[in-house]
Amino acid sequence: MSKHFSGELSLRKRTLSREIALQVLYQLEIRGDEIMNGIEAFCKKQNSEEEIWKFALLLVRGCFNAIEEIDQKIISVSENWSLHRMPVIDKNILRLACYELFYLEDIPPKVSINEAIDLAKKFSTGKSGLFVNGVLDKVYEGYLDKNTQDSPRITLDLCGEQKEETPKNTYRGTGADLHIHTEFSDGTFSPEQIVEEAVKQNLRTIAITDHDNIDALEITKKICDQKGIQFIPAVELSSFYDPVDIHILGYYIDVKSIALHEKLADLRYERIERIKKITGKLHKLNIDIDPQEVLAVAGKGVAGRVHIADVLCQRGYCGTIQECFNTYLADYGPAHVPKVSLSLEDAIELVISAGGVPVFSHPGVTKRDDLIPKMIGYGLQGIEAFYPSHKPDTVKRYIRLAKKHDLVVTGGSDFHGDRKPDITLGSVTIEDSFVEKIAGRCNSMVGLMG
Repeated sequence: MSKHFSGELSLRKRTLSREIALQVLYQLEIRGDEIMNGIEAFCKKQNSEEEIWKFALLLVRGCFNAIEEIDQKIISVSENWSLHRMPVIDKNILRLACYELFYLEDIPPKVSINEAIDLAKKFSTGKSGLFVNGVLDKVYEGYLDKNTQDSPRITLDLCGEQKEETPKNTYRGTGADLHIHTEFSDGTFSPEQIVEEAVKQNLRTIAITDHDNIDALEITKKICDQKGIQFIPAVELSSFYDPVDIHILGYYIDVKSIALHEKLADLRYERIERIKKITGKLHKLNIDIDPQEVLAVAGKGVAGRVHIADVLCQRGYCGTIQECFNTYLADYGPAHVPKVSLSLEDAIELVISAGGVPVFSHPGVTKRDDLIPKMIGYGLQGIEAFYPSHKPDTVKRYIRLAKKHDLVVTGGSDFHGDRKPDITLGSVTIEDSFVEKIAGRCNSMVGLMG
């Protein structure tokens, strides 16, 4: 049964959510969309009750993502008024109401209109209530005429979460997590589990970025297609520029690229040889584990140090994955063996040859910003600004660098499932507009190569 917004408390909560959303939209209008990465924290700060801040966040993201269509609806009924002449507060009150009218099924239209009028009376000028009422009455006439024929509608529960009864192929979440690992590399979730979690987190877009492996991509795409989630085929390549490892993300890659498949096969072989060498060093430290144990734990995935750490924990040599690295496996540790990696230039060129957009992964972790101009010379097209360990100032710095060098901005959670239990899928996301820019960069690169 569909849940509706009945009861005094529920209506009051929605009113508080709208007031928060209006504050955010006002700031977006004044300061620009760069503040989008901080809106969730802002909403939570205004009201920590989950139902309230979540609905405020949904309203803001919904208005932001559908703003062109919403503005067109307002313009079409606003005689003698252009958008840029409207007071900023009134304009964004209208946007909020229009988003509810045309996109949210469980809020009665008259409630949305009355709430908008109350917002205008409370936060704008004395005549704003009449102005907002007049515009929305005309918008509502259009709503009655067209109802849901032109605009997709979303059914929500009281927390602002999408309901199960939404038809599969009309799923419309918001935001994107473009850094996710599956069991095909060093994650613990299957593609099916990844997509299920993405639906729970109300994400619109995901990208699988397994280390040096693309085996999960076609499987995940099929599941995403069934669920109505946008999927970006991607990979995270390991490269080396003395003295550090640098990871390069590749988005929108061609999963049938022969050059990519051949190089990844070479890297898989080198990883297995590395496992043998590391277990050999451990044997000299009186730690007796067999390479086959490690490969069995890796299963479908590309074997790496984390799988050795799993075996060490299973055998009781260490208590945690981190202890394994600190004691034995970290760079310069007693059992460390350097990984055979691509050169930085080769990694970027490999992504480009596969039709993808190469992106500098977690630059705040690598701490080699000095290499960005050189990487751009190799063909770098983007920078991962949004990342779990990037503090707000770090994010801002990389957004500025992206603008300076005409790079696209990406981001994601670097989700690994149970191997990084403190990081949940969707805990770091980017707005849908960033995804469009990445796709646009891919298209422009294809045009240039063609």
